[in-house]
Amino acid sequence: MQLESIACRALIGLMSWLWLSPGLSAELSRQDVILIIAKAGVQQPQLAKKDLSGLDLSGIDFNKANFFSANLDGAKLNGARLNGANLNLAQIRHASLRKANLSGASLYGVVLDNSDLSGADLSDSRVTGSLNNVNLTGAKLRRANLGANTEIQGQASDRAEMTNAVLNHADLRDVNFTHAVMTNVSLRNVDLSGGQFGWADLSGANLSGSNLSGADFRNANLDGASLDNVRGQDTSVGIRN
Repeated sequence: MQLESIACRALIGLMSWLWLSPGLSAELSRQDVILIIAKAGVQQPQLAKKDLSGLDLSGIDFNKANFFSANLDGAKLNGARLNGANLNLAQIRHASLRKANLSGASLYGVVLDNSDLSGADLSDSRVTGSLNNVNLTGAKLRRANLGANTEIQGQASDRAEMTNAVLNHADLRDVNFTHAVMTNVSLRNVDLSGGQFGWADLSGANLSGSNLSGADFRNANLDGASLDNVRGQDTSVGIRN
């Protein structure tokens, strides 16, 4: 029985290594991706449902590519130009998108758990799905829409779930987090001015040192939230002074 147990653990370990090792499960190489973009010319490059897991795609200009339902788990996209891209239903877990440009991108039902988007630009983007443990330190999310579509509530992927996410020093001016799940999120020294947080779950959140000017927190859950040294609280709505 002990030998069987050891063999079982070894098999599980091997399968995990094969899944997470860069490039081993991807169906395309970096050069293949670059060639697809080049061949597309002025048309939208088609990478929908492609397995690109583990690839280093840093610095590539994807020309508003279609990544619908693509697998980008473990991929490196640092500094990549993904502005205007279709990343709906894409799987992007444990990926690195540091300083990537995702402005105006569509990320409905995306899975970004445990990914690093520090310094990334998601201005004017539309994002719903799972962003648990994501790192958005210093990111730009001005006018980004991470709010739920109240007309089709009940679909888990139609709201942003960001438990334990880190957004310290981020630009969240005029962002929409309506109905978002943001438990234990870190929002220290963030510009939240004009933001929409109605019905959001911010229990246990740390908003210390942030600018709340004109932000709307009506019906938000702020149980256990830290509001030390916040600014603009007198012009915000839904937070008791």
